[in-house]
Amino acid sequence: MNIDTLAGEGTNLKGRFKESLGDAVGDPALRRDGIADQAAGSTRKLIGAVRDFVRDQPIVAAALFSVAGAALLSRLRHG
Repeated sequence: MNIDTLAGEGTNLKGRFKESLGDAVGDPALRRDGIADQAAGSTRKLIGAVRDFVRDQPIVAAALFSVAGAALLSRLRHG
C-alpha cells in the first residue's frame, strides 16, 4: 500500500459523504461533486495499485508495458 492508495480511499470516502449529504439536503450540485470525488478517488487508488504491482513484480510489469507500448506504436503507425 502506498500514499496514492491511501489518498484515493480518503477522496472516495469524502465523495460518498458529499453524495449522501447532497441527497439528504436536496442539493444536486453537492451530490455531483461527491460523485466526481469518488471517481477521482477510484482513479488514484488504481494508480496506487499499479505502482504496487510494478514494485512487487518489476519483470512482469516491464514485459506488460513493453507489449502495450509496441501495440500502441503499431496502432499509431497504421492509423
